[in-house]
Amino acid sequence: MKDKIAYHAIRLFDENGFHGTAMRDIGEAVQCKMPTVYYHYKNKEDLFDQVVRVSFEKMVVRLENKLPKGLTLPEVCIIRVIQKKNLSEDDRITYRLAIKTWLGFEGCEASRQKLLQWEQKRYKQNELEYAKIISSPMWVKFITRSTASIIERIILLEEIPSDDEIKEEILMIFEVAMHHNKNNNK
Repeated sequence: MKDKIAYHAIRLFDENGFHGTAMRDIGEAVQCKMPTVYYHYKNKEDLFDQVVRVSFEKMVVRLENKLPKGLTLPEVCIIRVIQKKNLSEDDRITYRLAIKTWLGFEGCEASRQKLLQWEQKRYKQNELEYAKIISSPMWVKFITRSTASIIERIILLEEIPSDDEIKEEILMIFEVAMHHNKNNNK
C-alpha cells in the first residue's frame, strides 16, 4: 500500500504541484481511506519528502553505482547526462520534482533545505575530483553548472539531444576549461 500511495502521490505532485495536491486527493487516487495514508506518512510534507527528496537521493546513488570504473572525468560527465536522458518515467518525474524543489519552485521548504545540504556535500566531492585536472574553482563551477544545465534541459524542457551531441557539448566544456587552466598555469 505504501508503494501505491507513493506512485499516485508523485504523479499528483507532478501534475498539480505540492500546494495543489491535498492528502485527500492522494487517498482518492489510491482508493483508500485517509487513516491508511496517514499510517504510512505522517503528513503531506513527510510524504513529499519521502517520494521526492529521499527517492531522488537514492536514485542518484544508484546511477552513480552503475558508472564503469576507470573513466576520465569528461567520460563520467557524459555518462551521467546520458543516464538522465534514459530515465524511466517514475525516475524522470522524481528528478523533475527534485529540480523544482531545489530551485524553490515546488515542494516544501524542509525538503528543499535537506536537498540543498545533500547537494552541497555532493558538490564538495565533485570539486575534489575536478581539482585533479582543473585547478580553478571558478572553472569547476562552470563545468558543474554547464553539466547541470544540460540535465535541466533534458528533464524540465524534455529536450532529447543525441548521445553524440551530449558528448560533443561536454567535451567542449572540458576542453575550454582545461585550455584556460593550462594557460593560467604557465
